[in-house]
Amino acid sequence: MPVIHISTFKISDQEKAQILLEEVTAAMHRVTGVPLDKISVYLTEVEPSRWADAGILGSDPTFQTQSRRKKYDEEKK
Repeated sequence: MPVIHISTFKISDQEKAQILLEEVTAAMHRVTGVPLDKISVYLTEVEPSRWADAGILGSDPTFQTQSRRKKYDEEKK
């Protein structure tokens, strides 16, 4: 029984969240042949202030650029 966990920032549009869950389920079914009733998919929506990439919080105004840094000694802009 596949269990698929998606972590993301909040998706404020319920229709988009539903489509995402449906499409991921369909892809798992199509690729693996697992029956639909055996596939579970769930979203964990994380506040940007509780998510970090490269040590930069998602709520940081520089997140888009600084979360791509490769080393800590790169200057924060």
